[in-house]
Amino acid sequence: MPSFLHRITAAAAALLCAALLVGCGTLDVPRADNYPATGQKKARAVHHWDVLAGDVAGRVAEKIASWPEGEYPLYVTVADNSSFNQSFLKLLKVHLLNRGVAVSTVPTAVELEVQTQLVQHGSGSPRGLPVPMAGTIIGTGVGVWRDWAVHYSDRTLLPGVATALGVGAGVALDMAQLYTQGAAAGGPTRTEVLITSTLKSRDRYLAGTADLYYIEGADAVLYQPERPPAPAPMTPVKTWRVVAP
Repeated sequence: MPSFLHRITAAAAALLCAALLVGCGTLDVPRADNYPATGQKKARAVHHWDVLAGDVAGRVAEKIASWPEGEYPLYVTVADNSSFNQSFLKLLKVHLLNRGVAVSTVPTAVELEVQTQLVQHGSGSPRGLPVPMAGTIIGTGVGVWRDWAVHYSDRTLLPGVATALGVGAGVALDMAQLYTQGAAAGGPTRTEVLITSTLKSRDRYLAGTADLYYIEGADAVLYQPERPPAPAPMTPVKTWRVVAP
């Protein structure tokens, strides 16, 4: 006869199999997973708009480099009159001209249209946690140094401080990451903006760009169309009735 221990083991195995069968029958939808960690810039100043305009102009100039010079001038437009669109329109025109792209003041056969879409999320934490200063990954360090070269005017300060303190290059990169992407950058927000530029000719799309940025919630008004002024109140009209004597 099987021992008591063997009977207990068999019963436990049977219960486990039953649980697995029931579980397999109920897991009929995928579980929710997060996307791999990525980075997204935050637009916080007109200088950032200028950097984006220069980047868009460079990509457009590259796409039309094979066109005959000056034969197809671009007519640059924006979809609405938001503060961002009006400023970005001016900056983009200047950057295109600096790259030798012909820009027209009147509609032409080729149009470069800029559109802005504001996205405000109702879920999630309003601000992200600061980026922890963990062991530096070389890929992240390369990206940090590139951002540091673009956005930080005195790039010798941080490495100099790190060297004076006897801190290694990895920690210096972590400090740079904390400055550019962590608490000093304000963290992610519930408000984002999608900026697209579309190069088109009549009924054909020729090329396009798309960029995503975090923005502060209070800055959302800069990306929304300006409302027309309220109409002036109407002056009440007096009516007179002539009464016979």
